[in-house]
Order: sequence, then C-alpha cells, then structure tokens
Amino acid sequence: MPSILVSSLLVLSVFLSLGCTDMIDNSTTAKPAVQKIQDVQLSQSVDVRVASIDECVSGGIIYTIYLDTNLNSSFDEEDTIVKKYPVCNGSSGADGKDGTNGHDGNGVAFNVVAADMSSCPNGGSTVLMATDMGNTGIYDITAPNQQSMTICNGLNAQVPSYTPVEPITACGDTVAYKEVLLRLSNGQVLGSVSNDIGGTMTRLAFLPDGNFMNTDNSGCNFSLSTSADGNTRSISWSGSVQKSWSIGH
Repeated sequence: MPSILVSSLLVLSVFLSLGCTDMIDNSTTAKPAVQKIQDVQLSQSVDVRVASIDECVSGGIIYTIYLDTNLNSSFDEEDTIVKKYPVCNGSSGADGKDGTNGHDGNGVAFNVVAADMSSCPNGGSTVLMATDMGNTGIYDITAPNQQSMTICNGLNAQVPSYTPVEPITACGDTVAYKEVLLRLSNGQVLGSVSNDIGGTMTRLAFLPDGNFMNTDNSGCNFSLSTSADGNTRSISWSGSVQKSWSIGH
C-alpha cells in the first residue's frame, strides 16, 4: 500500500507540471510602423516662350501658369497647366503712299572785300554772302538773298604819357649799383624815395621840384626845377644845370 501512494503522488506531480497550469504571455507585440504622408505643397510658376506661327500669326509670347509638380523650377510635361495666355503681335499696317521727292537745297557762297573807309577809318573787311544757286562755291552778286557784314580794325593805340625816354644818373656813375632816375616824355622824373639816408620806407615816386640826396653812398646832392613858363625842366648838381628837356603837354 505505501508504494501505490508514492506512485500516485508522482503521477500527480508530473501531470500538474505539464498540463494543468494556465500559460500567460506577458510579452508586448510591436505594432507595425505607420508612415505619415505629409501634404505636398505644389509651387505655382509661370513659363514664358515665343509663340509658334500657329499660335500667333504675326509672332508673340505665350505665358503658361502651371503647378510645378516635381518642384524642379521648370515646366515639364507632367506639370499641371493652370492657364495659358497668348500675347500676340498685331498685324502690320498697310504701307503709306510714297511722298513727292523734294528739291535739292542750295548752300551759301562768300566773298571778302576791303571795307569802305567811311565805315572803317582804320580799315577793315566786308563779308558778302548770297545763295549759291548752282552750288559752285563762287559768290555771285546777282544771286538772291544778298547779305553783308563789315568788321572794322580797331583804332591805333595812343602812346602812353608816362613812357620812359631817358635814364639820368645824377652826379655821374661813380659807385656800384648807382641809383638811376627815369625822365618821362611829359617832363616828370621817376625815382626811388626814402624817408632818410638809411633807406627807410623806400618807394618809387614822381619827384617834384626840390633838393634831393642819393642813398647809394655816393654823397650826391641834386635838384630839380621847372622854368617860369612851364615848358622846360632841368636837373642840377655840383652847382650847375646838367641837363634840361622840354615838357610835353
């Protein structure tokens, strides 16, 4: 009896371990990946090309608005056309009538002659002008549209009243860098004048009648005087008149 009990317990133990226990699968089954498809943003573009003769008889341009399906920035066969706009040139207008031929024009002929003395006392030139009817370049006094223009020479300039006519070296040329006076045609004498023997405030001036002393270290004293009738002027040194000249008025 005891052996049977042992066998029964053994069979029961094997049975429980093999078939009587519920099997629970705790593993999580992965769901298949789902790819989300984004909405595609189609680009609307414009294609410009020259129209064919069938599209525009006189030529023109075709503007095509399309959806750029493949986003390659160019108009392809697979792209969707939204609208097509042909812009055609207008037909050429009828030729106008030929105008009447114009007449050949004429130039101007010139001739230059001496001006009349009554018009130009100092001489001058008169330019004669007229239509050059034969386009020969030669002036004809009988041609139409005669015109003239006179150009006179200017008056001769007068001699300035203060033209130097003679240098005067008072007391003679006795030292280096001797002071020189200039006698003018109107009788005046031009020289350098200083305030003192040291040469203070030296400047050019017209010398009046009176006594003067050179500042060139020559020790020269001279004087200028005018005759009572006002027609002659003189310069004196060493106690006597050395030079006289007429005064031009």
